[in-house]
Amino acid sequence: MKLFKYPIKLASSCVVACIIASMAAVIAQPKPSQTNSGIKLTPTQLKILRSLGLKIALPSYVPTNFHADKVIVSAGRENVDSLRYLIVYQNLSADKCFAIESVSGGIGDLPSGSRSYPINSPIFGKSTLEQGLYGNAKQPTLLSQWWGEQNGPFYRFVGMGVMPELSNCNNVTPQEAVKVSQSIRYLN
Repeated sequence: MKLFKYPIKLASSCVVACIIASMAAVIAQPKPSQTNSGIKLTPTQLKILRSLGLKIALPSYVPTNFHADKVIVSAGRENVDSLRYLIVYQNLSADKCFAIESVSGGIGDLPSGSRSYPINSPIFGKSTLEQGLYGNAKQPTLLSQWWGEQNGPFYRFVGMGVMPELSNCNNVTPQEAVKVSQSIRYLN
């Protein structure tokens, strides 16, 4: 039985490598499809998200002149609790950005920020968007509490500077961030 252990791990690694290799094509094709203009993703980006196997939740509203600049997916080797996607939205002048992140598990509570903004999501209920220092941010940024069902997957709004992918831009206004967060819907 141990003889089969390594080919299975190798096959799993190949699948992850294929997903990661496909990301370069997604990043290079940020023009939105006409059929999903509300969520502003290309068919290739949608295909990569679906390949992860998570229930996909995306904003039906993004501010004018914003597009999905990057779609990043990752899968852990050892367990399903480390499936993740991050969709980075950026405006045309590339000076403002935000992301929608999803993980399959392993989340914790977010400490309160210096300011909180209420979110009332039709699918996730009441929550808050926090303004404070989170992650790698060197100045106050925006980050929502995690949303989702008890066993996941979980979703959140992520502002500038929290992650390296969001380090070279500024936040949208808290009001825009709340509007984006409240517009999150499951993709069919």
